[in-house]
Amino acid sequence: MLRCRILYALALAAGALFYIFYTGYLSLYLAVLLLALPFLSLAVSLPGMLGCTARTEAERGRLRRGEKAVFSVRLTARGRMPAARVTVKWRLENQLTGERQTGRERLAGHSAGRVLRREEACPHCGCVRFQVTGLWVCDLLGLFSLRRPLPAAAQVLVLPTLLPPEPVRELAGRRQEGVQMRPRPGGGPGEDYDLRPYRPGDPLRSVHWKLSSKLEDLVVRETLEPRHAVILLTLDRFGTPEELDAVLARLEAVSRSLLERELPHYVQWLAEPGQPAEHYVADEAGLLACLEAACATRAPAAGPSLLDAPLRLAGADGPIRHLHLRPRGPEAEGEGAAP
Repeated sequence: MLRCRILYALALAAGALFYIFYTGYLSLYLAVLLLALPFLSLAVSLPGMLGCTARTEAERGRLRRGEKAVFSVRLTARGRMPAARVTVKWRLENQLTGERQTGRERLAGHSAGRVLRREEACPHCGCVRFQVTGLWVCDLLGLFSLRRPLPAAAQVLVLPTLLPPEPVRELAGRRQEGVQMRPRPGGGPGEDYDLRPYRPGDPLRSVHWKLSSKLEDLVVRETLEPRHAVILLTLDRFGTPEELDAVLARLEAVSRSLLERELPHYVQWLAEPGQPAEHYVADEAGLLACLEAACATRAPAAGPSLLDAPLRLAGADGPIRHLHLRPRGPEAEGEGAAP
C-alpha cells in the first residue's frame, strides 16, 4: 500500500505542475480527476471491502509425524463486488514444542473466492495451530485499507509415528496373590461375605437370623467383592522435541496393546508442578483424546518427574499396576496399593 500511495503522490505532483505551467482546460480537468480519483476508488471498492470475510480450514484434522499439513484461507464476499486487494498475515505454531512460523501473503485482483493455501511439513508431534493474525482489504488503487474480523484458527493433531503394539504381558496378565476384598456397594447376593454387627439402616434381608439367635444380637452378612487392580501409565512430558516424539510413540504403542486386550487404563503426567493431569483410556476415542491433551500445551525443556511424588489415582480402590514410560522405554514397573 505504501508503494501505491507514493505513486499516487507522484502522479498528483505531476498533475499540479502540469496545471501550473499549462493554463488550458485539459490541465484543470486532469487536476480535478486526480483529486477525485481516490474517493471514486473508495466508493467503488467499499462494498467489496465491507463484505469480504475469511475462513481458515485444515485439509485433515489428524496426521502422522513427518506428513504434511495443508491449511487454507478461503476468502468470500457477501455481494457481487469482490475485494480488489487483500493482505493476510498468518502464524503457524506447534503448541507442544513451541516451534513457530509467521508470514504475510498478498492477493490482488478479484480476491473474493480465492483460496490461500499453505502446505507445511510436521516433523514433530503436537497440535499445530494455523491462525490468521491480520486481515486487511484495500481499495482498487491501494490507497485505503480496512481491517476485517479475524477468522477462527484451524488446528491439526500431529500423532507420533505408529509403532507396533508393545508387549505388556507382565502388566496385563499378572495374577494377584492374596486378593483383597471390599464390601460391595448396595449389598446383594454373593459367595463371599463377612459378618458384622447390625447397624441402623441395614436391610433386614441381610440379617443372619440363625447366628443372631445364638448370639442374642443382630448380625448381618456383608457381601464382599474383589478389589480390582487399576493399570496406570505415567510419563514425563518434558525434554527436546525428539524426546517428546519418542515418549508419545511409546505411550501410544503400550496403550494400544492394552486396548487390544480390552484393558482400560489411566494415563498421567505433570501438567503443572504438583498437579498431575489424568486421562482415562477405554477405547480408541479415549486414546486420541489423551494424545491431543498431551499435545495441546507447551512442554518445558526440563522439569520434575512424576516419579518424585507418591502415586495418586482418584477413584482407585485396589492395587495400582504402574508402568512409567521414558523416551528410551519403560524405566520403572511395579505395583502399589491405592492411597
